[in-house]
Amino acid sequence: MMSIDELNQLDQIAPLEEIDIPKDNSINISDFSISSTNNILFLSAILYFSPSRWTVWVNDKTYTADDTEDATIKITKVQNHYIVFTLKNAANKSFKLRANQSLIVGEQNIIEGDARQKKSGSAQL
Repeated sequence: MMSIDELNQLDQIAPLEEIDIPKDNSINISDFSISSTNNILFLSAILYFSPSRWTVWVNDKTYTADDTEDATIKITKVQNHYIVFTLKNAANKSFKLRANQSLIVGEQNIIEGDARQKKSGSAQL
């Protein structure tokens, strides 16, 4: 999140009045499905102080002890090295991820690293 000073600096560089925003209403943000954008859940980091004071980053979204769920997941436990959560569409099954691991939701497979990253032109040697 940007501070007020950072936003003011950004506004000085490119004032909002000078930005040409297309008036095309054909794209509606509600047309995007949560399930299609979250086929992979990536836990990038865990910042753990105590059971009631922690922050985790899943798919670049921040969750805290005060904000443990959204439309996709519900975090049920956080420790130094892992989190446990359930998916909203499969509430009976819990998943455990460590930092720098991805859950491929459709396969229910956990892999190391960020599986959201596209492999660009990987050539075999």
